[in-house]
Amino acid sequence: MEATSKRVQTETSGRLDRGLSWRRLVLFAGVAAAVATGLVSALLGDLEGALVAIGFAVTALLTRVRKGTVGALGMVLVAAITFTFMFSAALTNIGAGSDTQAVLVSASLAAFSLLALISALGVLLRRDSPSGPGPTRSLIVSALVLVALLGWGAFTASATTAPAGIHLVSKNVAFSETILVAVAGEVTVTLENKDLFWHTFTIEELGVDLRVPVGAELPVTFLASPGDYRFICAIPGHPEAGMVGTLRVEG
Repeated sequence: MEATSKRVQTETSGRLDRGLSWRRLVLFAGVAAAVATGLVSALLGDLEGALVAIGFAVTALLTRVRKGTVGALGMVLVAAITFTFMFSAALTNIGAGSDTQAVLVSASLAAFSLLALISALGVLLRRDSPSGPGPTRSLIVSALVLVALLGWGAFTASATTAPAGIHLVSKNVAFSETILVAVAGEVTVTLENKDLFWHTFTIEELGVDLRVPVGAELPVTFLASPGDYRFICAIPGHPEAGMVGTLRVEG
């Protein structure tokens, strides 16, 4: 009876995955992620996002070279980083009460990058053998997990409203203002992120580190004495790209 059950399970899995291999899937997933990321980057005018889209496209094509190992390794790196940023962005957008577009952009890119990541791992682990779980079953489970986590985030989230104060915008790896002026005491700065990937409003001297995903508009309130304070986006490479400014606090 047990042998018959295993045989039926194997045959069912084979029917689900007929014609679908991990190498075919990683090519499809990489191209889909490249197109989705590229379209969003074009709409936002985000050069950094466009470079990520190129990374997806190049690694997807490399999976067709020989056994696809080099491409799959590159895809794991690009997809893992993108998924980490986009999934956390989706949860943050839900919690911040961001508009539907911001939530959908981050959630959909998280889904595409997760698909690319799983398929690349499938190539590296040589899971196309009959004894291993095929792509279809693995993807169904992954989709259910992603939906469950996003649903949990939506259920536990509570919307926030940005208080009045200094309004700062980040777009195309740049702050809208490099000189901010405030009165000593309690200072509120709201950062609106119009780029695809995360930005921060960070003042190390005051212990301020506000992290804002795509489409979100989040505030931070802190105490500041009179003086000049350097603020940056703490994402690696962004200060060097010019995301630096001065907060001038007057007495």
